[in-house]
Amino acid sequence: MLDDVIPDPVPLTPAEVVAAAVLAVPGVVALHGGRFGGLGTYLPGRRVTGVRIDDEGTEVHVVVSDLAPVPETAARVQRAVSAVAPMPVRVHVEDIDTIV
Repeated sequence: MLDDVIPDPVPLTPAEVVAAAVLAVPGVVALHGGRFGGLGTYLPGRRVTGVRIDDEGTEVHVVVSDLAPVPETAARVQRAVSAVAPMPVRVHVEDIDTIV
């Protein structure tokens, strides 16, 4: 029955925890990589787009739905990230996603 052993899950990095918190906020459509797509946290073999954590705090870049109020959504993102990441938290709304 050793074949039935489930491996331990890989723990999430702080950037992945932040990304999950951001994407759970109603009105957030996606994380955004910035103007040239380079904004993110680089991990071995993968990247967390739109999240940067450094000595100055946490920065997130998001795309918000056009159906969601932008200021309130940004404030919700800031509160969600503040609960799981270093302060200060800077939220950048990079784009508005419109439904056609």
